[in-house]
Amino acid sequence: MMRHFGLPQYALFTGLFLGTINPVWAATSLDSEPLAVTLIPLAKVLQISERSVPATLVSLNDSTLSAEVAGKVTRLLVDVGATVKAGQVLANLDCRDYTHSLSQAKASMTAAKARLSFAQSQWQRNQQLRKTGLLPAEQLEKAQADFDSAQADVAVNQAQVDTASLAVSRCEVTAPFAGQITQRHLQLGQQATPGSPAFQLLQHDVQELSAQLSAEEVAEQAQGKQLRFVADGVTLAVKRRAVVGQISGNTRTQEVRFSLQEPTTLAAGQSGRLVWQSPLPALPASWLVRRDTSLGVMLGEDDAAKFHPLPKAQEGQAAIVDLPDTTLLIDQNRLRVQHGQAIKVESP
Repeated sequence: MMRHFGLPQYALFTGLFLGTINPVWAATSLDSEPLAVTLIPLAKVLQISERSVPATLVSLNDSTLSAEVAGKVTRLLVDVGATVKAGQVLANLDCRDYTHSLSQAKASMTAAKARLSFAQSQWQRNQQLRKTGLLPAEQLEKAQADFDSAQADVAVNQAQVDTASLAVSRCEVTAPFAGQITQRHLQLGQQATPGSPAFQLLQHDVQELSAQLSAEEVAEQAQGKQLRFVADGVTLAVKRRAVVGQISGNTRTQEVRFSLQEPTTLAAGQSGRLVWQSPLPALPASWLVRRDTSLGVMLGEDDAAKFHPLPKAQEGQAAIVDLPDTTLLIDQNRLRVQHGQAIKVESP
């Protein structure tokens, strides 16, 4: 015989059946008690924070030195790792062709000066004769032309001497600044050609710091304090020198250069962090909660929890909060409470 349920019994049976199939639904439906929380004003939580971004030490000069004249390498005076001074000779090239050219230019110069001396004396004597009326004007003009031509000839020969002297001086590959040899391209007996790489010279005592900052970080860092570079346990004070006026297409950042305010033994290429004290107080990272895919804070408003997203917040880092200092944050159970959930405020 079939038993018939009344409406109250049917509702109870249906609720128990659904609770068995979906315990989460049943628990949510039955647990309607407000969640006990404590609140704290935002002003009591904010603290001075530090920001940091990756940064790298770069040398102001990392130059490829080249041979400036053609010649066989006759001597190599330095090798990779050598520390050199400005003007120090690094290699010698066979210079006989250029010294011969210099000797010829000097000989031509001597002859040109002799011709100039003779032309000058002729012009001066003709001037005196012209004053006495014993010399036609045409001969004086010719003497003047010979004198001018001799002067021009001396100037041309002087240029040839200077050019030959410059070529001789370039038979030595020298260091334009003090630094360290990081590569040697020349080999003993090799035929060097103008423009061919000879050495790579790194200026290790003049360095800057390079960092990529977003537009927001550039503005914030300009107002920040205690600017420094931290790498391998070494801390160096730095000062912003320039912001490169070009935004990278991929990262949307700008390169910023910083000058070192103290000497360092750190090598060029050393990576570390550019650190500065933010001018704005920030919320410690421990107060951030994640809801779905967003980071933010849980607020207590009108006996209910409210999730306030912080779009620029990053996991594990302090965040700038765009809220009044009197805003009440949920402290106890902030990780558990959900947006819109009823809360019961208890004393801390």
